[in-house]
Amino acid sequence: MNGTLSRIVALIAGWLGVLTACLGAQTTGVVGTATRASSAETDEIVVHGTRLYELRAAIVAAEDRFYARYNELNKVNDFDIECTVDAPTGTRFKQRTCLTRLQQRAQQENGREFVQMLQDQSAGLTGTAPITDPNTAMLARYEEYKRNVLYLLKMNPELRQLVRERDAAEKRYNEERRKRFKGRLASFE
Repeated sequence: MNGTLSRIVALIAGWLGVLTACLGAQTTGVVGTATRASSAETDEIVVHGTRLYELRAAIVAAEDRFYARYNELNKVNDFDIECTVDAPTGTRFKQRTCLTRLQQRAQQENGREFVQMLQDQSAGLTGTAPITDPNTAMLARYEEYKRNVLYLLKMNPELRQLVRERDAAEKRYNEERRKRFKGRLASFE
């Protein structure tokens, strides 16, 4: 039994020696090749990945540039556009909302009317429901707003360029999203 065991150990040691010699020869060849390759110039490949949140941020930045320029050119204060980011009641998910000053004032008036109704009801009076609707206020002046925006776009090439930049940013986002999701509802990266 001892003889068999010693022959197996010798056989394994022999195979290890052969493997070590082979690996040493391959390593030497690789080192020689690497030395020759490093003396010649090689192409460098750089891969940059963009995350979806960065692409969304690019859309928001393009919109902000547009709104800033639009508000500078716009002469009708009711049609200036302001954006806010907040979480609607009942959620922690923040949303970006862009409204004209006309809509913002109508929302404020609606809120004031609602609070007045609650105060009247708590005092035992019949409170009247809010009558100011932000969407109705905007719809009443929509044609004027539309003419104003089209006029500014027609007269200012910089404003048109900002619209194209925003569209290009959205196109990049949508293409990247389509590639990543591939028909799935969510992608975990």
